[in-house]
Amino acid sequence: MKKFVKNSIISTKFFIKDNTLTVIFITLFTVGTLIGSFTLYYSIGKSDSVSLLLKQYFDENSSLSILALFSRNVIASFFYLAVMYIGGLCAIGLPFVAIIPVIKGIAIGTIISYQYVYNGLKGFLYAMIILLIPAALLMAVLNLAYIEGMYMSLTVSNGIFNGKPRESKYNLSFMTFTKRFLIFSVGIVIICIIEAVLSSAFSSIL
Repeated sequence: MKKFVKNSIISTKFFIKDNTLTVIFITLFTVGTLIGSFTLYYSIGKSDSVSLLLKQYFDENSSLSILALFSRNVIASFFYLAVMYIGGLCAIGLPFVAIIPVIKGIAIGTIISYQYVYNGLKGFLYAMIILLIPAALLMAVLNLAYIEGMYMSLTVSNGIFNGKPRESKYNLSFMTFTKRFLIFSVGIVIICIIEAVLSSAFSSIL
């Protein structure tokens, strides 16, 4: 048993070391989700402005067409992707790339908390279907974009301040970086289509 526990700990350490950026991304997203959830929960009764905005958001969702829902979702998602892309091209772009999972986490945490508080079990089920399924897919794509943005920013930073990158993984070319983000863009379009269809189909349950 002790050997199993020891091997598990060692394996976990190696996994974290090999996937440091992914672990950081998940941590930042989780922190954002908690901030969003608790902020809304503790603001109820003190300030209704956030709740009113969210109510308007969901009321509008139920009246929009699939195309309109898709357009709104894809614009927001491309904004996140654009920040990571531009941040990756900057020597000091790491903070800008890192802020995206926090912002997305706050948005999702706030919406889930709102659905649970105001709509009970139906709201929770709605959040599980409409939010978490597309959000999980979207966060997977944004995680890949986050990693590429981090590596590209380090490539630029090392190239400027050290003459050349110290490690091969920090030696991304502009074309490779751009091509990967184009692939991420295609993935985001597909995910936004799924989210729009789900939102249109299940918005009536609330």
